[in-house]
Amino acid sequence: MLLRNVFGKYLRDNLRALVGWMVAVAAVTLLYSSFWPSMADSAGAMEEFMDTMPSGLGEAMGWQDMTSAEGYLNATVFALLMPILMIVAAIIIGTRAIAGDEEDGSLELVLAHPVSRVQVLVQRFAGVVVFVAALGLAAFLTLAVFAPVLDIDIGVGYLFAATSMTALAALCYGSLALAVGAITGRRGTALAAGALFAVIGYLGNTFAMQVEELEWLRFLSAFYYALDPDPLANGFDAGFTAILLIVPVALLAVAAGTFTRRDVSV
Repeated sequence: MLLRNVFGKYLRDNLRALVGWMVAVAAVTLLYSSFWPSMADSAGAMEEFMDTMPSGLGEAMGWQDMTSAEGYLNATVFALLMPILMIVAAIIIGTRAIAGDEEDGSLELVLAHPVSRVQVLVQRFAGVVVFVAALGLAAFLTLAVFAPVLDIDIGVGYLFAATSMTALAALCYGSLALAVGAITGRRGTALAAGALFAVIGYLGNTFAMQVEELEWLRFLSAFYYALDPDPLANGFDAGFTAILLIVPVALLAVAAGTFTRRDVSV
């Protein structure tokens, strides 16, 4: 009962934030996807415009194909504000999971109960997973419901794959913030680490691709593993999905190794 309460209480404490982030993700997803009918009508003009762009710039911006629904959604919904919102939310909730509560002093109340630090860490991590999954679900349901209205001819399974991969990328950065917070107990450090790696990941999967010496940055980017398989066209990629699943679990294991031994500021 107590174990369930640690997990449930964390979600209840963050329920208002979760609802707000879900509304934001759904609104942004709908806003960008709603332009597809107009874009489809002007596909020829858009293609001519793309031909005038400097070589490599369109690829860096994710604009390789703006004439298909898959290409348009990849370049707008899945490469711009929607994943950024998810990642920001994941980093904030991951930071709050341990370091935030530790600095506020509320972690003391949790650890005062007969529950181990590992159990607290795992259940807070589970709360972060559910939080991020709910954001992915908001994006998926928005696309699934409005796709027929907006003439987006993409199967529900492919929409689910794309939103799931994006949510998993966000979970990687949220897990990093949680892990750094559990290791250091510092909210600012956890927040900075999550944000820094997210920025490096985004740049590594976009502009760094145009510099041969920096292409290795792609392999450090969760964006690369989420977007490169083109899940809107191909569905889940088993290998890349496995990487996006393994990274959060590995970060949790690293965090547990330190969190159970260090002095907690309570």
